[in-house]
Amino acid sequence: MSFHILHLLSPNLRIRVKLDQLQIEDSESGQTRSVPLEDIAVIISAAPDFIITAGALRRMAEMNVLLMICNQKFEPVSLTLPHFCPTSTEVLRRQVEWTSAWKQAVWQQVITAKIRNQAEVLKETPRSYELLKSIAENCLTPPRTKPSSGQNTAQVTASKRDLVRQWHPAACESRAARLYWHKLLPQLSPDAVRREPGTRAGVNGMLDYGYAVLRTAVLRSLAAHGFIAALGIHHKAKAGSFALADDLMEPLRPFIDGRLRKYLHDGGAVGDMKKWAPHAAGILIADVPMPKGKMRLLNAIDDYIQSFQHTSNSGVSKPLQFPMLSVS
Repeated sequence: MSFHILHLLSPNLRIRVKLDQLQIEDSESGQTRSVPLEDIAVIISAAPDFIITAGALRRMAEMNVLLMICNQKFEPVSLTLPHFCPTSTEVLRRQVEWTSAWKQAVWQQVITAKIRNQAEVLKETPRSYELLKSIAENCLTPPRTKPSSGQNTAQVTASKRDLVRQWHPAACESRAARLYWHKLLPQLSPDAVRREPGTRAGVNGMLDYGYAVLRTAVLRSLAAHGFIAALGIHHKAKAGSFALADDLMEPLRPFIDGRLRKYLHDGGAVGDMKKWAPHAAGILIADVPMPKGKMRLLNAIDDYIQSFQHTSNSGVSKPLQFPMLSVS
C-alpha cells in the first residue's frame, strides 16, 4: 500500500518514470534518487522550477499518485487527478441518487465527528473540552422536550421546531467553531485574532496549507473508490471545486490544528512555510486509532472513504469509520 508523501523543494529537478521507479534527478548536483512509484501516495512540489515528463504524469495517474503544485509561498495552485474512472457503476448510480434526507443524516455524522475531534484538541482546557463534547452529543442526538402544563399543540410544535433549529448540524458547527477558535488561536499565536481562510499569512496560511494536504489525501481515496468529487453532500458544487472532498475532510481538520500547535510550541516559527510544509504533510503518516487497530492516517482516510462507499451503496445512513484523535 502506498504511503510516502514526497516533497519537492529543490530547484532544477527533472522527474521521469522508468520501470515504475520515480527517478528524480538534481541537475546541479548530478545526483539521482529513485523511489518505487507504488510506494508514493502524494507528491507535493514547491520547487521553483522542475521538469516532469508526460510519461511520468501518465503513469502517476494510472497508479493514483496525486501531484499538488504550490507556488513559492506554499499556496496550492494546481492538483492533478486521475481521469474519472468508476470502479463500480453502483457507486456512480447511488451518488447521483442521494436523497436530501440521506445527505442530511450523513452530514450530521460528519459534523459530530468534527466537533469531537475539536474537543480532543482542547482536552487540556477542561471546560471547553466538556462543552464541545456536549455540543457533539446533542448534534447527533438532539435532546427531547416535554410539553409543560398549559401549552397547547401549536406551542409544543413551535418548541420542537426551535429545538431542531438549535441542534441542526449547521448551528452545532457554528457554535462549536466560535468556542473552539476562541480558545485555540491564542495557543497558536498571540497575533492570531480570528480564523480567516485564504489570508495566506501567519497561522491562517499555515492551517490552509495543512488542510490542502488533507484535502489531497481525501481526493485520492475518493478517486480510488469511484466517486465524482464534484458532487457533495453539503458543500455546493462550483466550477473547479471538489465539494465531496470538502465535505468529508471536515472531521480531519483538527489533526492539522493540533499538529500546528505542537510545531509552534516546539519552537517552529509562525509563517516559516518551508519548515512547516514537511511537518504538515507528516500528519498523513501519523498513527491514529481505528476499529481495525492503529494505522497511518493516510490509510485510515482510505478506510473512512470505504465506509462512506458502503453507506452510499446501502442508501441508509450507516455509521462511518472516522479517523479520530482519541478512541473514546
